[in-house]
Amino acid sequence: MPASLQSVELGTILTELGSAVRLVPGGAVDLTRPVRGATVWVPGDPVPADPAVIVVCAGLRKGVEEVFPLLEAHGSRVVLLCGAPVEAEALDATRVADNVVGVVGAGVGAGEVVASVARSSQSVEEAVSRRLGALQRSLSLALADPEPIPALLNRLKRVCNATTALIDAHGQVMHATGPVPRALLFDEIASTKADTQTLDIDGWHGLAARIGDPSSPDEHTGWLVVTSRRPDFPDVYATSAVHVATSLIETNQRMSVLVRKQERAVRAAVLEQALALRRERHDAELAARVAGLGITFDTEVRVAVAVFAHTPRGDKRRHVFDSLTEALTQILSAAGHPSLITARGDGVTLLVQCGVAALQRLLGALEREFPAVQIGIGRPVTSVGGVVDSYNDALLAVRTLRRVAQEQRLMAYEDFDFATRLFADVGLEQMVAWAEDFLKPLAERENLLAGLRSYFEHDQNINVAAESLNIHHNSLRYRLTKVEELLTINLKQPAAVSSVFLALTAIDLTRQPGALKPRVSRSRDELPVGEVDAARGATGFGNDGRGDIGVAFGPER
Repeated sequence: MPASLQSVELGTILTELGSAVRLVPGGAVDLTRPVRGATVWVPGDPVPADPAVIVVCAGLRKGVEEVFPLLEAHGSRVVLLCGAPVEAEALDATRVADNVVGVVGAGVGAGEVVASVARSSQSVEEAVSRRLGALQRSLSLALADPEPIPALLNRLKRVCNATTALIDAHGQVMHATGPVPRALLFDEIASTKADTQTLDIDGWHGLAARIGDPSSPDEHTGWLVVTSRRPDFPDVYATSAVHVATSLIETNQRMSVLVRKQERAVRAAVLEQALALRRERHDAELAARVAGLGITFDTEVRVAVAVFAHTPRGDKRRHVFDSLTEALTQILSAAGHPSLITARGDGVTLLVQCGVAALQRLLGALEREFPAVQIGIGRPVTSVGGVVDSYNDALLAVRTLRRVAQEQRLMAYEDFDFATRLFADVGLEQMVAWAEDFLKPLAERENLLAGLRSYFEHDQNINVAAESLNIHHNSLRYRLTKVEELLTINLKQPAAVSSVFLALTAIDLTRQPGALKPRVSRSRDELPVGEVDAARGATGFGNDGRGDIGVAFGPER
């Protein structure tokens, strides 16, 4: 039975079969003769009546004489001998006569020949579709390679017989299969936003296709460039191959993004579990999971927190946080330091197996790309149960940077002053609880808190502090006198000064809703009647009682 009724020239079929067929000398070869499919003929079968059908001979056991009835039949035929003896090439020319006889190479069966003829006999649309499908399958195999992009470029090089290169958005060659004029190409392709560009530069001919950014539809990550010195390059087939390869590169990038997101989610979940541990708890199973992700506690491990000095709002917030997370991941991965990273609150938290000096150097590199980021680094962690302590240190560091060192970008546990180290080791939550209890009499007196804060922020200089509040210095003295009365302390005594300073620092480092209200500066017009007329100094009198000790007692006292 014919495999197809679509007429096609004999030359097209012989091209499809390629080196699998060798023609027997002496036959009349007309490459333009029409052919309609193929049929398999076994010795003893009737001779096919249609001379336009290729006859594929199979089952020849006795010799080429078995095909004589076919060759001597009336009319001219195309005969292909499968599994024929070697002497078939020496067939008598008179036997071959006007027939076209070919010998199919060993290892190629009659069914494969018929299928190949059928493919050649397809319509133009079917042939194009089949060829593009075969092209896509061939290039897609590269995605299974351990290094898919270089493998894909090498396959594309063989398909197009041209040099292939992947150039990033900054003009750097990421991968290349040979020398390319990078500077010339980048100047050309960067001058337009076209998805595909035909190149003709200084004797180089080729094609450049933009690689879309999987995380941002309107952006791109670079270009796939295919170049050659051939003046007729690229042809239609090479152009199709470049488009297929471009889509595969974009697919690979999307897959990579998904893999990174999944891995990041797993690592973030493990880190969140570690941050949720209470100080006295030691979870062996969680420690094993952390170790399984590459972090052990045999060498130095730290928690770091990176926050923006001014948190982005709206649609930019997620994008900026994703960019920061990705940058941290790349920096630590490139340096070979295992890490777990999670977005937490208004910042990014990471657990890193790295010494503090190296970590400071690595994270300091973020300042160029993220100048508004402040980073806190906690104490060394020796077990999974200590992760939460190091995390609290890192939070304390960034809070301290925001409050007293806004121009500084990085602070480690070792950089803490005495008071901050005290907060870290006692526990900020405990210090805040004590501070709230100590300052409770001032909770509803916002003007007194504002005066007290300004007094300490300006090195206990009443005149400068009053000026910053836009009030008379006697008004500030009145406020401080009321503070002494309500807290039963004497601000002349060092113990009282240190207690108030530490309590205010604890409150200001957290500013938790409902704790103590934030500082409020009030103008002269808002002051209570008679406050400006107060004449007694803030330290003009002391008090007898426990306030003289100057200690911030705990809530239980």
